[in-house]
Amino acid sequence: MPVIMRVLRNAPGSELRSWLERYPLEFSDPPDWGGVNGALVKPLNQAISALNDATHESIRLEAERTDRMASDAGQTALLAVASEAQKAELHEIGTRHGRSLRMLCCDLQRFQHAEEIAFFENSRRGRTWDGFRAPANLKIGRDPASLTALEKEIRKFFREGPKIKVEVFDRSRVGLDGNMQALIQVAVHREGLPDSVSVFQGDELGPLIYKPVLELGFTYEPAKGVIEVVAQKKARREELVKIFARTLLGHVIEAERIPPRRYDLSIFMADREFDFDPEDGIVDVRLRLVRFATHDDRAFVTIEARSDFETVHEAARREFGERSPFREGNRIVEAVLSVRFRPDRVNPRGRTIAIKLRDPNGCDLKDKTDKERLLGEKYLRRWSIAEDLL
Repeated sequence: MPVIMRVLRNAPGSELRSWLERYPLEFSDPPDWGGVNGALVKPLNQAISALNDATHESIRLEAERTDRMASDAGQTALLAVASEAQKAELHEIGTRHGRSLRMLCCDLQRFQHAEEIAFFENSRRGRTWDGFRAPANLKIGRDPASLTALEKEIRKFFREGPKIKVEVFDRSRVGLDGNMQALIQVAVHREGLPDSVSVFQGDELGPLIYKPVLELGFTYEPAKGVIEVVAQKKARREELVKIFARTLLGHVIEAERIPPRRYDLSIFMADREFDFDPEDGIVDVRLRLVRFATHDDRAFVTIEARSDFETVHEAARREFGERSPFREGNRIVEAVLSVRFRPDRVNPRGRTIAIKLRDPNGCDLKDKTDKERLLGEKYLRRWSIAEDLL
């Protein structure tokens, strides 16, 4: 399986040994766990392939979990839940898959919490997330009575399966200003309505009925008094945050939404250069497009620079002269930045990404890769475009 091979190729032999010695692998010659990693791949893969289907599937599922946590969000989450001693150990491991395996094998509960964090953070810039205002410095209820009250309210709200599991744990998040934010996360797994898939029953097809596990999550940041919710459907999130505040915070709130950040597009009114760090692989950053709203908001004016030899501001001066929209005090409602990266092993010709910004809260970074999203967030703050409201 590709995911198993990916873990075998990218984890140190010592971590592979800790992981796979729990399974009844058989080798013609004992593996050299301390040798060159490439020499381990073939014998380990052969031994895994010889296992019965159930054991092989267990290894595959663990490999999938390990691989998911090798992402940027996964690695950040692992460090967020690790103890100080574990952090020191993780920093000594040279690969992402190795760090993921270490936590999977040595501290499954923290690994599971890291999975919850990664799920939440990956959803944070997507369409299943909302932030809400709440009083600061409230104490969150962790006692059985509070958790039971939350379970009862959620069960009543969804009216689907009776089973619910709630976990409360402390975590941290590194803000884009570099400061640590102390958070409390609440992970909720609930039983959904029965579903089915087709399976072979003997020689005939038949339904295999099961009840899916559905996930939602909350975080509370005491210092700022912010509750964040990840759940399907916008209207549901309003009701769920009220349930959370009422049962675990002991407080009734109005469910006032907070946008995650605001984008100040007025900085594009002046022609400027965008600085960047060479180690990030960036070659060039250009403002490619701006869209203005007229004074009465009844029309839009769009200016796009279609060549590398002319900036948007130069194009505006060429077309409009003294009547350039940049000089008339118009309001920019949309801008597109082009970020060009130098060639690398993955993209031998280099690559270019476009970051689309809309006034006041619109940005398409959530549709980018983890690396592109992190770089985008870093530089949007550096260039004074993004202002975090959370």
